[in-house]
Amino acid sequence: MILYKQFGLSARDAAEITADVVEIIQKRLDDEKAVEFLKRKYSGDKLLFAVLMVGRVTGMTLAIQDFEKAKMILADFSRLIKILNERGKEELVKTLEREILEEAYAEEELRKGYA
Repeated sequence: MILYKQFGLSARDAAEITADVVEIIQKRLDDEKAVEFLKRKYSGDKLLFAVLMVGRVTGMTLAIQDFEKAKMILADFSRLIKILNERGKEELVKTLEREILEEAYAEEELRKGYA
């Protein structure tokens, strides 16, 4: 089945959402602004479709524009799959949680440094 139909959307809905996603990427909106934009405009299945499209289009854009960065992302994803396969989902969750918290802490420390 075509992806947009799985979300119960029309082709017009899918086209409008995808156009908004392309605009978000073209304007290089940061995550916070992109999320605010999408949440203001969409809800429910349309919002879910929009978020999925952001990931897909961003990935394609990145692969085209910066092959080295795309390779780094793929290598990191391969690392996560290896953890899942070798140590299981619970260890993967623990690893991801730790890395997410470390990144958030580093961002907070960076902000404090600028304040």
